[in-house]
Amino acid sequence: MVGINGLKMSEELCLVRLRATSRGSNLMPAFCNLLAGSQVNIPFLSAEYRAGGIQTICCVDAAHQPMLKRLLNAAPVLQERAEYTAGVGLLTLFPHQSRLKLFGLSLRTLAQAGLRIYATASSVGALTYVLDYARLDQAAAAIQACCKLSRNHAPFKAEFAVAQGTKRRPGGKG
Repeated sequence: MVGINGLKMSEELCLVRLRATSRGSNLMPAFCNLLAGSQVNIPFLSAEYRAGGIQTICCVDAAHQPMLKRLLNAAPVLQERAEYTAGVGLLTLFPHQSRLKLFGLSLRTLAQAGLRIYATASSVGALTYVLDYARLDQAAAAIQACCKLSRNHAPFKAEFAVAQGTKRRPGGKG
């Protein structure tokens, strides 16, 4: 068994896939500027560069999906480049510490449990899977069966979300 210190499950999200047809595309900056300008948080972001162009995958709060569709369809560079998958969630294992053993074991465990993996990302600190939101509890149980959680720890769901907003400074003009 591989030891981990924690297992976190996200709130319900929407997966967005963007495709560009060339490497020199302004897709990623345009997309990020649009989200920042609309104060939409991105709890998961991954980009892949291929000979055929860029593929960007991100997750946003499920409630933002209708607004995001409108915004992307209104932006010429982003029109008709997005695909949406509603009802996804993030399962994050930590710390990852770049351990291939943890990655291989968790990936095999989730696949053997019949869970669809939409995307994955890793860092030194965490290993994150994008899965069906309705099956996050099942995914957490499968990981608990193959990984040893640190003492007195149980999987937890996010109880708050950080929202972007405009803050006025005292005495300032905006």
